Amino acid sequence: MVTEPYPQQRRSSRLPFRCRVKISGIDPEGNAFTEETETITISKFGASLAIKRPYVIDQTITVHTLIQGHAGQFQVVWMGQPGTREAGQIGIEWFDARRFWGIEFAPEDWGGR
Repeated sequence: MVTEPYPQQRRSSRLPFRCRVKISGIDPEGNAFTEETETITISKFGASLAIKRPYVIDQTITVHTLIQGHAGQFQVVWMGQPGTREAGQIGIEWFDARRFWGIEFAPEDWGGR
């Protein structure tokens, strides 16, 4: 399955932001797993993460921020393809959008003036 890493129109800005997280969930074979990693970018709606284990599109995962102690449920919506600069990354979107990362994002119409 080929997924597009950069849609033409994004819902919100991406910020480069490193945050240590622990991912947990159930893999497609029904086994529980955890993985400690970090974010690459974040947005109002989710993040991209560096990963070591395989994930699948639409997989539900729980992400715990290791410093802030926040936890939320996310869905895998994008996977970097092997052989590309995005290999070893996933894009996640949360089910309950809120101030998860501890950052106040600028309004979408803000031009940085």
